[in-house]
Amino acid sequence: MIVGCSLAVFHQMPRHDWRRWVFCFPADNNSTTLPRGPVFFWIHVCYLSKILEFVDTLLIILSRSRSRRLSFLHVYHHTMVPLLCYLGIYARQSLIHIAVMINASVHVVMYAYYFLCAIEKKPWWKKLVTDCQIIQFILGFICSPIMLYYHFTTAGCSGFGLWCVDIVFNASLLLLFLDFHSNNYGKKIRKDPHSKRERDKEEEGGTTGRAFCSARFENHHQYLGLGPR
Repeated sequence: MIVGCSLAVFHQMPRHDWRRWVFCFPADNNSTTLPRGPVFFWIHVCYLSKILEFVDTLLIILSRSRSRRLSFLHVYHHTMVPLLCYLGIYARQSLIHIAVMINASVHVVMYAYYFLCAIEKKPWWKKLVTDCQIIQFILGFICSPIMLYYHFTTAGCSGFGLWCVDIVFNASLLLLFLDFHSNNYGKKIRKDPHSKRERDKEEEGGTTGRAFCSARFENHHQYLGLGPR
């Protein structure tokens, strides 16, 4: 998806004003910004993946499984993203292609982590998955002022009203991810290897490869809503 969307952007962007087009789809019916063509093909692929994530979340909720209780962040994330992605496509929202490429990059790291867990390895870089999610939103905020510059100095950018909604949504997600990061990585909690709780974990196989990865997979799946994203 990363490569496909990048090549599509390079192929579809106009040569005479490509800098503006990358950050600001013109607010008109120009054929280069209609929700069709190579760029929006890959954006539709991303949208379909978000629907699968929502269905997965819905099935977990309906199953009422005690072993897979979902956090507010997970449900909030997987419910809102498909809706905003759908609206973004049909509003021809500026920056949506950049968001798709960044998000796909994050999922490469995330699924690499899940793959290693599946084959019973012990990835030491669990924290990197959360860091990438946070960086994703920061990059979005960095791109936004460029879009705003073009919006107010030219004829306007497509999907500006929806961008205003998105920026609030992304800010809320960033705060939730930062809170998760602080709660899980901000403080080093020293464990007593002789405590009853730790001995029970060892007896249950909690320190074995399978349990190690399973625990981390469930932890990320519940708190981060990384199903993808």
